Amino acid sequence: MAAMKKVLASFAMLFLVGCAAHTSPQQTLVDDRYLVYRETYKAYQEAEEDYLNLLFNLEQMPEEEELWIMKRDKMLELVQLRELMLNARTELDNAMQDWERHLTEIQSEMKQVKPKFNPNFTGEAGRRTSPGQLLPGEVPNKKKVNTSDF
Repeated sequence: MAAMKKVLASFAMLFLVGCAAHTSPQQTLVDDRYLVYRETYKAYQEAEEDYLNLLFNLEQMPEEEELWIMKRDKMLELVQLRELMLNARTELDNAMQDWERHLTEIQSEMKQVKPKFNPNFTGEAGRRTSPGQLLPGEVPNKKKVNTSDF
C-alpha cells in the first residue's frame, strides 16, 4: 500500500511539473495582465511625479498662467491613468482567480485518478498490467560486466 502511495505521489508530481512546463492559457493570461498592470502603474507613478513637480513650480511662480493650464491637463491625465490602472488591476485579479480555479480543477482530477489493477493477479501482483511486468523493488540483481573482456 505504501508503494502504491509513492507511485501515485510521483505520478502527481510528474503531472504538475508537466503542467508547469507547459503554460496554460490561464497562466498566459495572468502574465499578460500583470505586464499591462505593471506598465500602467509605472505610467501613473511618472505622471504623479510630474504633477508634484508642477505643483512645486506653481508654488514658486503662481502668476504663470501656463503652469495652471499644465496643472489642469496633468490632473486629467492622472485621473485617466488611475482609471486604467484600476481596470488593469481588476482584470489581473480576475485572471488570477481563473488560474486558481484551473489549478484546483487539475488537483481534483489528480485525486480522482486511480490506478487500474489487473483482476487476474492477486495481492501485490495485482498491480501488474502484464505477467512479465516488474514492480518497483523487483529489479533482478545485475551482474557487473567486466569491460576489459571486450
